[in-house]
Amino acid sequence: MYRNFISLKKLRLIPLVALLFLAQSAIAQTIPVKGRVSSKTGELLAGVSISAESTNTTVVSDTAGNFLIKAPAKSILSFSYAGYKTQLLKLNTNPGDVEVVLELGDNLLNEVVVTALGITKEKKSLGYAVQELKSKDFSEAKETNIVNSLSGKIAGVNVTNTQGDMGSSRIIIRGETSIAGNNQPLFVVDGVPVDNSQLLGSGASRDFANTIADINSEDIESISVLKGPNAAALYGSRAAAGVILIKTKTGKNKKGLGITVNSNTSFSNLLSLPKYQNAFGQGSNGQFSYVDGKGGGINDGVDESWGPALDGRLIPQFYSKGVAVPFVAHPDNVHDFFTTGYTYNNGVAITGADEKFDYRFSYNNQKQTGVIPNSSQGKNSFLLNTTIKVSPQLTLHASANYIQDNAGNLPGAGGKRATSTMLQFTWFGRQVDINQLKNYRNADGSTFNWNNSYYSNPYFIAYENTVGQRRDRILGNLELNYKISNALSANLRTGTDYYNDRRKLKVAYGTSGTPYGSYQEDAYTLNENNTEARLNFIKKISRDFSLDIFAGGNIRSNTYSQNNQLAPKLAIAGLYTLSNSRDPLISSNYFSKLKTYSLFSSAQIGYKSFAYINVTARNDWSSTLPVANQSYFYPSVNGSLILTEAFGIKSNTLSYAKIRGGWSKVGKAGEPYQLLNVYNFTAPFGTNPQQNAASVDLNANLKPETTSSTEIGAELGFFDNRARLDLSVYNTNSFDQILSVDVSPSTGYNQKLINGGKINNKGLEIQLGLTPIKSSNFTWDINVNYSRNKSQVLELDKEGRLKSYVLGTNRTVQVLAAV
Repeated sequence: MYRNFISLKKLRLIPLVALLFLAQSAIAQTIPVKGRVSSKTGELLAGVSISAESTNTTVVSDTAGNFLIKAPAKSILSFSYAGYKTQLLKLNTNPGDVEVVLELGDNLLNEVVVTALGITKEKKSLGYAVQELKSKDFSEAKETNIVNSLSGKIAGVNVTNTQGDMGSSRIIIRGETSIAGNNQPLFVVDGVPVDNSQLLGSGASRDFANTIADINSEDIESISVLKGPNAAALYGSRAAAGVILIKTKTGKNKKGLGITVNSNTSFSNLLSLPKYQNAFGQGSNGQFSYVDGKGGGINDGVDESWGPALDGRLIPQFYSKGVAVPFVAHPDNVHDFFTTGYTYNNGVAITGADEKFDYRFSYNNQKQTGVIPNSSQGKNSFLLNTTIKVSPQLTLHASANYIQDNAGNLPGAGGKRATSTMLQFTWFGRQVDINQLKNYRNADGSTFNWNNSYYSNPYFIAYENTVGQRRDRILGNLELNYKISNALSANLRTGTDYYNDRRKLKVAYGTSGTPYGSYQEDAYTLNENNTEARLNFIKKISRDFSLDIFAGGNIRSNTYSQNNQLAPKLAIAGLYTLSNSRDPLISSNYFSKLKTYSLFSSAQIGYKSFAYINVTARNDWSSTLPVANQSYFYPSVNGSLILTEAFGIKSNTLSYAKIRGGWSKVGKAGEPYQLLNVYNFTAPFGTNPQQNAASVDLNANLKPETTSSTEIGAELGFFDNRARLDLSVYNTNSFDQILSVDVSPSTGYNQKLINGGKINNKGLEIQLGLTPIKSSNFTWDINVNYSRNKSQVLELDKEGRLKSYVLGTNRTVQVLAAV
């Protein structure tokens, strides 16, 4: 009986154990779940993080929004993506193809921006200030130079424009960081650094605009401004003054064929002029009578308006052929010289996409006339952006941008009499009738003007002394992305920036100061190539911690050449060729080549999506520095803490609160050929070639300039982020400046190149945003920027002997950097 009882219990236990085993197997069984993620607008979302809550499995959607994940049946999938609300999806036993639509987030926690190396990150994780403009922020009120689009829109950014729509623009972020070097930020287009030089030429006195103006604003999707070295440490020596990241439009997420046509016209007029007196006319000591405009009459060769009263008395004038006519004021004579400028922009863009391929091709034509008569320029731009998904792991992106600039005539600038109309307008006789100057030639072909001692007729300058320019530019970019695993990926990118800039500068016979005229041809060629490889690791390593690491290297090569040839006097009037030179040609040539090798890395640790620490490091090896100093290392560290998330603050008033801070150091190499003294070729003596020593004693022990910066800030949102406040305080020191200082001529040189000088910039930036009206059909945003920067030269040399440094001079006026 006992034995039978035991046997019965065993028999009962066997099916029970089997039942538990089968149940456990059912729970552990996983099923494949595939689908696609998009936004409410139909945009396919790449990079969405999909995870099963009951496992550690996480995958990321591809470029077409597709995903495939293995998850337990009836489990819950979580979909999270920067800028969108996290969405949960409960699976059934046979889910089939899943379509997930994410909604945009409503608060600052979800804002994303483009950061260093073109990497998109959540703004909440950044420990430094960055501002981003979207296409609508600068395309509605278009500027011909995209730098002008940033004016007034970014705190801490100062944009100055020299010649209106046709001129160059200078941009400074958080003050000057170099006494004698370049203070312009680095421009990066689609991850590739591009040139932003302003090539003035040899004595041209023309504004040829900076080369970043080549980029067509209609092709830009966003512009991110990384302020100072804290944000830009990963870009190396050219980023000490900040970085401006430009991302161009693509055909991504544009299903089917799309065609966009744009056309707009804008007008420009003279904004302001000096205030002129209109009580006294041309002359001196109250006396004036015109004969030949160069001293043949009574004070008719002077340009000051210290002559007789403009009371209608009868006096011979430049147009009256010796006949006395009323001596009266023409208050608007300078203003009436200028015209209305027109800018015409017309373009078309074609886009298309499917799951494996997308493209965008655009063409834009720009024609522009300036406010100075006979000034004009034009631009044609072609851009092709393509992305090909070669396989589930491999994606290829390629872009090519060709720009052709054609200037019919660029307006003169500065103080050169042959090209500048504004120079004489600072002295213009108040009795001069500008309309009498329009027909600037006499019957015999000679020219006439109100003053022939100093100036040529302003219309003669505008129509005869012209500058033509043609620049052909190619920007190319090829990028490979390979997904090794869900957490690991590799990126390879190579890009090029090439342009050929040719100019023809004509000065006509009879020009004041250049009676035989002149002709000059300039040619500039630049080619820069950047190749970058990067390995990326992004993973949520536990329930609370996330890790974002990348490391890579960059090779930069840059070649530049310049060739200028001048015929100083023309043998035959009106024939503009170099062979038509009365005197020997004056030629100058320059060639430079540099190369930089770089290694860089970044590691960011996140805790519970509210605390982040980021550390970066970069080392450059520059060919422009001596071997002992060629290698220079610069690190950075920054962090952020979202207080409202960390402490669970739930308030109808305070919606968002974040604090941030960081420190960084960035090096800046010098220009090529600043190390060894060489002899320079000069004009030959008869048939004998000549060489002479340079006037500057170069320095074989140069070190890179260094900029270190500390920044703290806070971001606050109130009333469901309808009111937003961003504060930044920074302190930047730039030292080991590369300067040319005066030395005794007994050394054989006039100047010597040294490392010395220290500049301090400290400032405050405030960004205030308000949304007083927000509905499904209408939103009104108000944004106000305020910034204050104090820049101070702390020292010019390490010994403290140098008290001032000349930055520029004109006649008796000097611009100094002084301690």
